[in-house]
Amino acid sequence: MTIGDVNSQARTERRWGPRIQVDLPVRLELAAGRQETGRMRNLSISGALIECTAELPAFTPLRVEIVANEPGVPASIQLGARVVRAEHPCLGVEWRDFEPQALAELLKASSLPIAGR
Repeated sequence: MTIGDVNSQARTERRWGPRIQVDLPVRLELAAGRQETGRMRNLSISGALIECTAELPAFTPLRVEIVANEPGVPASIQLGARVVRAEHPCLGVEWRDFEPQALAELLKASSLPIAGR
């Protein structure tokens, strides 16, 4: 399944707020110190779609770090999350905090690297 397939399938929408297509490196921090890397493909104030090689089941708790040193990301942002959809190689995550402040500020800045540019 490709990212386009995931985005085009009809499903119950859980996220609110507009989705922004991005291409950002992320680090996933899992239980017992395990770390994985991936690419955030879209995000909203309530969640994100992350492409990675890790296969994680739904409801897996994790911390997502949006890595700094990308255009539009002045400092790393760490967000508590949980997997709500696992369709390898993509993970749908929702943030544990309602409207995380650091993410809200990043979205307002809107100088994020938009996918396809």
